[in-house]
Amino acid sequence: MSEESGGRWSVETDRVLRAAGWHPGRSVPTAEWERTLHEHGGFEIHEAARLFLAEFGGLASEERGPGRTMARMGFRLDPLAAEWDDEIFDVLSEEAGAYLYPVGEADRRNTYLGIAPDGRFYVGMDSVTLLAATGDEALEKLIEGIR
Repeated sequence: MSEESGGRWSVETDRVLRAAGWHPGRSVPTAEWERTLHEHGGFEIHEAARLFLAEFGGLASEERGPGRTMARMGFRLDPLAAEWDDEIFDVLSEEAGAYLYPVGEADRRNTYLGIAPDGRFYVGMDSVTLLAATGDEALEKLIEGIR
């Protein structure tokens, strides 16, 4: 675990996030994303999504290649990637058994990233899979290539 990140994740995850523009205490406004997604897709943000996006929204990584247990996938933490795909998120939410709010995309737009009100992270496009119990764990898995 990285000392600089307060032990939140690995040194590699810390390196990739910092290269993407993250730093401790980072906070970006989410109001414009919230407004646009509400107007265009009827999405209603919940607190877990707002907190995650305030800290990590707008970050992107193109790091790809071998990972620990699967290939590393690049990702873009931009909720507007799903701006017009509310029907896809309706299906993914139904499959997950929880309302998923879009927080970005991964694997060259082949999969969406969504967060449930309890902070669980899901990935999906045609079907949904639980990626991680928390946003921090989800970032680690995406960056490190962990299934």
